[in-house]
Amino acid sequence: MIVRRSSQGHRVRIHRNTSPGVTRVKTYPDGTKETLTYPSSYTYFVDVDGEIVKRSNSFKVIEECYVDECAKKYDNGHGRLIIGTHHVINGVATSQSDYPTMDNTKAEIQDFYDKRGVSYGSSETKSELLSRIVPQMSGTEEVSKHLKV
Repeated sequence: MIVRRSSQGHRVRIHRNTSPGVTRVKTYPDGTKETLTYPSSYTYFVDVDGEIVKRSNSFKVIEECYVDECAKKYDNGHGRLIIGTHHVINGVATSQSDYPTMDNTKAEIQDFYDKRGVSYGSSETKSELLSRIVPQMSGTEEVSKHLKV
């Protein structure tokens, strides 16, 4: 089971080992296949581009490895998850500054949704895409945002 995925679209993932020793093959609509063999022991593992780079029973150890692997791919990672600071959308840590606004292009908004596995219609306008993002208000001040499900 994927616990956390890269917010930048790279294949860097934390898995919870729910099927020790099992090989899983995922076939995508374009015909490509992704194969992953779960370790025979350990509770968590980190998968980078299909290769398991770390196994551990400690989530802290695994998350630190995940953060280091993300830093090798890009320089604007979120680091460890902080409750109250990050939202997790389909396994992707999302901070308030990540949410798109009217300043973003339609393609940037679609990229935000694609990386988080959020579906949308190809004919949706920029305003329709942004309508899924709901502000949390405290009086007249916006204090946070979240995705409407």
